[in-house]
Amino acid sequence: MTPEQIQSQSWEIVRSYLATATRAQWHLFAARANYDSNAAAFQWLIDNPETDRATVLLLYWNLGAAWYVQFACEQDALHPPTFALLRLIEQRYDAGYYQNADIWFDPRHSDGAGPGDYPDIPVITPIPDLMLHAVNGKDYVEVDCDPEGFDEGLPLAVVDALYALHEPD
Repeated sequence: MTPEQIQSQSWEIVRSYLATATRAQWHLFAARANYDSNAAAFQWLIDNPETDRATVLLLYWNLGAAWYVQFACEQDALHPPTFALLRLIEQRYDAGYYQNADIWFDPRHSDGAGPGDYPDIPVITPIPDLMLHAVNGKDYVEVDCDPEGFDEGLPLAVVDALYALHEPD
């Protein structure tokens, strides 16, 4: 199997899981997943209006929003697609694209990335104020560690299926 086929099948396995997962499970995945290899899954969450505002805010900060303030435009950014994705999140967040706000998340009190990262970087493109505020949802999703039966925010059955693709018998 080619690397492209493996990547495509890997995404299909993750997509199938996400399609049946709860919003809390999406939030756990966004917090625990490897950010180097899950771009399609994060895009899926960002493009899904059912994704909780807390999850989108968590993704925003974990994608490096505090680091990308040093760039004026997509073309200047070290990784232009991420710069563009951050601007898309800001636009959708502001426009009310994400209506669900059931999960609690405060970017200033997160174990992941947040507004206090990179304090010495010059700010060329400031973070919009609305991206700094907590989502005061009634549900708290524990993301400090994977719950039993999960690895990197995915159920072990999904992880096993992914490993099987990468390490065939």
